[in-house]
Amino acid sequence: MRVFRWLLPILLLFTACHKEVREEVNYDQVMYGINNVAVYSSSAEKERQKTPVQYISILYGDLFGQRIPNNELNKLTLISLANGDKTMANELILSHYLNSPQLLLPTDQQMRDDLNTFVEATYIRFYKRYPTPYEKLFFVNLIDDDQAITVEMVYTAFILANEYYFY
Repeated sequence: MRVFRWLLPILLLFTACHKEVREEVNYDQVMYGINNVAVYSSSAEKERQKTPVQYISILYGDLFGQRIPNNELNKLTLISLANGDKTMANELILSHYLNSPQLLLPTDQQMRDDLNTFVEATYIRFYKRYPTPYEKLFFVNLIDDDQAITVEMVYTAFILANEYYFY
């Protein structure tokens, strides 16, 4: 009976005292289904040239915002590899994409409504970097001064530039 007298308070002490565990949640890194894009600080960081497969699939992704179907990638890669003049082959592929009815481009009026945003978005879209202040000023002035420049012309200039061939 004496053992029970000592045992009861000890059991009550251990069962009555327990530490409440509290979990803290940090919401600093909340993701909302947005794809992260590596942004280069300058074009000098791009050292490797894209292969024809990379060029075609990245071009398709940049223009249409989705992955290229495998059968189309295979067909266009064979055309690119079979052609000796890679620049001409790339221009033909680009022309094919720019004439596609599925391609959604901003209108020329949307481009001219906010040239600064358009130029910055175009640099990020195709070069994965922000334009330098001089590049931004140059393109804003060029587009603003020449009313004949269209969105297709700007996209063509960016895609056919040497920087687009590297990553």
